[in-house]
Formats: sequence, C-alpha cells, structure tokens
Amino acid sequence: MNELATNNESFETRVSRVNLFAAERKIAEQLLEIPAHQLAIMTSSDLSERSNASRSSIDRLSRKLGYPGLKEMRKALILERAGADSLPRSTTDNGGLGEIAHTVTQAMAARVINFGQYLERPGVLDALVDRLLSARSVQLFGAGESAALCSTIYMRLVRLGLPVQFSDEYHTQVTLASLMNAQDLAICVSYSGRTKSVMWTAELAKQTGADVAALTGSATSPLARLSTIPLVVPTGLSLPGSAEVLDRLATAVLSEILFQCIIQRRPDLVLNSVKIDDTFGEERL
Repeated sequence: MNELATNNESFETRVSRVNLFAAERKIAEQLLEIPAHQLAIMTSSDLSERSNASRSSIDRLSRKLGYPGLKEMRKALILERAGADSLPRSTTDNGGLGEIAHTVTQAMAARVINFGQYLERPGVLDALVDRLLSARSVQLFGAGESAALCSTIYMRLVRLGLPVQFSDEYHTQVTLASLMNAQDLAICVSYSGRTKSVMWTAELAKQTGADVAALTGSATSPLARLSTIPLVVPTGLSLPGSAEVLDRLATAVLSEILFQCIIQRRPDLVLNSVKIDDTFGEERL
C-alpha cells in the first residue's frame, strides 16, 4: 500500500498529494461527482466508460491513492460521505430527514434498475421460467436473510399452484435436497455464493440430478459455478448498513417478475391466484 495513505486521510487529500496522469485525474474527478447510491453499484467497466479511461488506469489510480482496488476506494468514499453528511439528531430538522428519505429511495431505485437491466438480457430468465413450469417440484434453499428472500419467492409462486416448497429449518432443507431427482429444480440463494449450508443443499440437489438455479451476488462464486441456471443479483455497499434491505427489495422484484413471466406463458395459472383470493374473501387476518 502507498505509504502516504492513512486511514484518516480523505479521498481529496490523497488525490492532492500524488502526481496523477490526466486520465487518472479525470477518474478521480468523476468519482467525486458520482452520487453515493450510484457509486455503490458502479463496476470498473461502468467507471471506465464514464471517465473514458482504461480499467488499468482505474487500478493504477487505486494503488497510487493507497487502496487495494476500486472496491475499497468506493467503500472509503461512501463511508467518507456518510460521515460528512451526518446530521444532528434533531427531531425538528425535517429538511435533513427528507434528504435521508430521498437518498434511501434513490439507492433502492438504483439497485432495482441495475438488476432489471441484467434480467432484460436475452436468455437470462428463459431457462428458469421453463424449469419452473416443467419441474416435478421446486425447492428453495437459503439461510438467514436469504431464507427470508426464499420465503418471498415461495409466497408468490405458490399462489400459481406451482409445486414449490420452502422450509427455513436447516435440517429440513438438507432432507428435501437429498430427496430430489432429475425432474426437480432447486433454487439456492446466497449473496456470497459461499454459505456452507446453502452450498451443501446445492451439492446434494446436483448429485440427485436436479437442476440448480443460483441467486447470488457473485458470478464467480462456488454456488454460481455449481449451478445450471445462475442469476447474479447486484450487491455491494449502497448505504451504511443497508445492503440486506436492498438485496431483499431486488429479490422481491424478482419474485414478481417470475410471477408475471409464468402467467404470460401459462395464463390459466392465474386462476389459482384468483381462487385463493376468493377463498379468503374479506376474512384475511
């Protein structure tokens, strides 16, 4: 790491203390202008296109400023801005609270739009929708926050009468995975793509011959590599402490996208959802 870099130095201070090539300086200027919610999900390719600079220039800038890479540089900038933008804890500062509301909603919108652009690519959703409609059974596997996301997907798909199952209890997940066969589909959710319990259920399902769909934040993770149907969710810092909330929102959107894609292929299945509503009528608790 560059010896000039200390944990207490701001990004602008680091920039002012090193000699930068014109391309590197332009990258630094772009980073200072990008809103935090966009910066959080920006890749090196995005930044390269925006600053009209090569990815090697981005890597070189990171090292000159004392960061291992773009990820660490982005994180430092986001945390720096969070500190600079900290507001007094005043219940009368409505303008400040409104700014927070705006920032959070913009971060949510950026995450969902980014995911939507990925799902719009030709062929990304086709394999998953096809298997959801043809599978003998669909099993959902996830732990912690990912289990909550599995529940969101389950609640939408079960309304269509699909043979979908989900249990948030670990041993039950392992049991269900071991009983699958080549006619089945496993949907495994882990944003790291490395969660041990999820990897075990994915490996068990794969051994039975079942297809494995992976919902993960890393295209190069063990879970993504093991899967036959990978889906990559946008992940990373957006706001301090908000990653799980934004991931959950993106997956909630996916559950609705799958719901709508399925009824587009099989319009008759929407009658199951109507039947459920008719059953409850006005008696929902």
